Amino acid sequence: MACFTVSALAALGVGAAKYIVRHHEKKNELKVAEPKEYKFGSEVKVSKKLGYLELALWAGSFVLAGEHLIHGEVSPFPPFLTAVSEGPDAVREMLTEMGTVGVAMLLTIVAAWGIGVFLVDLIKYRRHKKAETKALEAK
Repeated sequence: MACFTVSALAALGVGAAKYIVRHHEKKNELKVAEPKEYKFGSEVKVSKKLGYLELALWAGSFVLAGEHLIHGEVSPFPPFLTAVSEGPDAVREMLTEMGTVGVAMLLTIVAAWGIGVFLVDLIKYRRHKKAETKALEAK
């Protein structure tokens, strides 16, 4: 009924965190010169990684909201959630669904994002180390 609101609220929080991290990255960018050694995960900025998570959360939320709209669980006029107008038992059921299905969906999206970010960082790290090794062998 309202499980999509969990990922929408998480997307708002990740969006706020992204802007805070971006601010700190810009502030620290002026102080830091070229790094002396390449570190795992340092090629893609954290704010960009958070942007990917935010996009995934919004996409999941919109897809589920559309699915709920098609099945008549959400209406385009107040009260938007049809369970709210059905009484206190329906509200309890809605909150239970948000706590189970919504949180499970949120954790799945975050886990998929984490695995994706790790794999991309691993591939970039291996490419960098391989290029570094070839450069040392050429000397």
